[in-house]
Amino acid sequence: MLFERPAGKDVPLAVDLLASRRRYALALGVEPAELAAEWNRRTKDLLPPVLVENGMCQQNVSVGDQVDLTELPVPIWNALDGGPYLTLGCHISKDLDSQVRNVGIYRNQVHDRNTLGVLVEPYGHLRHQWSKRPNEPFPVVIVLGADPVVPMAAVAPVPYGRDELAVAGALRGQPIELVRCLTVPLEVPAAAEIVIEGEILLNDLRDEGPFGEFTGYYGGHRAARPIIRVKAITHRDRPILHAVYEGTPPSGSAAIVAVPREAELLRQISLPGVRRAHMSLGGGALHAVLSVDKPYEGFGKYVGLAVLGSTAGRSIKQVTVVDDDIDPADPIQVEWAIATRVQPHRDIEILGELPGIILDPSLPRGEQKPPLTSKMIIDATRYDVKDFAPVCLPSAEAMAKVERDWSRYGIALPGR
Repeated sequence: MLFERPAGKDVPLAVDLLASRRRYALALGVEPAELAAEWNRRTKDLLPPVLVENGMCQQNVSVGDQVDLTELPVPIWNALDGGPYLTLGCHISKDLDSQVRNVGIYRNQVHDRNTLGVLVEPYGHLRHQWSKRPNEPFPVVIVLGADPVVPMAAVAPVPYGRDELAVAGALRGQPIELVRCLTVPLEVPAAAEIVIEGEILLNDLRDEGPFGEFTGYYGGHRAARPIIRVKAITHRDRPILHAVYEGTPPSGSAAIVAVPREAELLRQISLPGVRRAHMSLGGGALHAVLSVDKPYEGFGKYVGLAVLGSTAGRSIKQVTVVDDDIDPADPIQVEWAIATRVQPHRDIEILGELPGIILDPSLPRGEQKPPLTSKMIIDATRYDVKDFAPVCLPSAEAMAKVERDWSRYGIALPGR
């Protein structure tokens, strides 16, 4: 959706540009079925960004007292949100010692003209960086409306130290061009729509939240959290504010998060026999379904453990493993496999005291910090497949005849 004059403001608002696998694939120039394989093919060799002298993101500059976040059309997305929120801000930062760059997406509540709230999970790479110098202002820049590959890479569950802007360059097939910021020692994509430069002040807390999260519940209850003091806002001529809707699934963030996580799961676990990975539409980042060609009994649980032990699987709470005759993206087929191929006492494993996410509403509030949770592996593959009841289908000859004679039946189907 493109809102040309939201709330009468001059800056248009674009929401959910990547909120379907079809549009996600369009941004990469591939077919939806090719997304995971193409992600891994392109990111096998990273393309580091390059520095340029000038960028469109700095065609207009506001610094100091000129800064006014309230000029941006930032919505209140859900009824009980604590205020207006930026939802697709790519936070660029650097480890102050190693200079390792990180890009991640975090929610930002607009407190006033020059102050943003931020919620960063205990396991967030941004928190890992700022914790090294907790008594100093920490430089950060928020990019809104960059090349779609930048938010794609920002939410990818890549290991710490892997430069997400180099991942973005690999996805695009050419290095991302960066320009130096004006008030903080960082660099930003030169073609971005809007850039917010600032410093995170860990000792200056302000109540932030609640906010309607991807889980479909309000997450991160109202609490005192660090602020970002904005030092400058720069933008292109006629900028467009990019955002994504968070809320009850299926929400706009589902495809953005799912595609890189599926690709990274396949890359990081790299077990022979693993065919596909799918983050379920209802479960968001909490439920992964993998299809496998099972070489031996116990392989399903082995795959589940590998998923939970990977960087890409850290937030996953439930792993369902199915045979390769099951489409992991089809919830009916997955439910059928669970209902007919699972003996609960044999095929379900529950593991306790593992890292979870603070936004999981099933955790009692007292258990949300640190976020330790139990996790479940469901091995929905056929046990002793040689003796397992065969799947009932019409004969191959009958199906071939139907296909061959379809034009005579007078029944229209899409694409025929």
